[in-house]
Amino acid sequence: MKSESIQINGFSVRYYSMNTLIIGSGAASLNAAVSLNSLGQKDIIIATTKWGSGTSNNSGSDKQTYYKLSLCGNTPDSTRAMAQDLFDGMCMHGDIALCEAQGSVQSFMKLVNLGVPFPHDKFGSWAGYRTDHDPRARATSAGPYTSKMMFNALSQEVRRRKIKVLDNHHVVELFTDTDKIKVIGALAIDTKAEDPQNAFVLFNAVNIILGTGGPGEIYEDSVYPLSQSGSIGMAFRAGATGQNLHGDIYVNYATIL
Repeated sequence: MKSESIQINGFSVRYYSMNTLIIGSGAASLNAAVSLNSLGQKDIIIATTKWGSGTSNNSGSDKQTYYKLSLCGNTPDSTRAMAQDLFDGMCMHGDIALCEAQGSVQSFMKLVNLGVPFPHDKFGSWAGYRTDHDPRARATSAGPYTSKMMFNALSQEVRRRKIKVLDNHHVVELFTDTDKIKVIGALAIDTKAEDPQNAFVLFNAVNIILGTGGPGEIYEDSVYPLSQSGSIGMAFRAGATGQNLHGDIYVNYATIL
């Protein structure tokens, strides 16, 4: 990781060069950081507008549901069957559905090993239940604050692994190569900087993971809770394309091995 201060048009800009920049600090972003670190990639920075302010840590319901391949009961299941059900919902490409199904057990057990208290019996069977449009018992829940438990467990693991976090850094722009094929960097504002001329932070990264989640920027009148926000618009400005965007979005936590 390289860090220095550079001068650009009278502004003092902090500059970081690293392998992977992760934008956001919700469950998906933290899971990505922990997973990459466990695979040997140590050159990582997490940049977040405010630690703990994401949807994962601030949402709840009567029963938050986590989906994975069925691990209990006598109903047969397979990665192919789960991928087909995800695809049939018409909001996910088949290859992505297959990757999510294939990695769902490994991702689930990682959360279990980090301390998220998903229910199980004395024989080690992880409880599951059926939900609408799911013919098998793939759903599980640790209660109304499951995602908050996930955030807390992953946060502790990020700290334990000493992964670098830049809090109060609001990423406002993604930079691409000249052909707009690959994202190569990002610009952030240090919201705690006392001098505006010293507030800009520039990132040069081999890989960028945009994990800010919620669709608040493009569904101003329909997203609940009202505090939900996201950075989808920033990705669109950089040249990303959207598919299957509709009024009622249910955010699915990324399955990242």
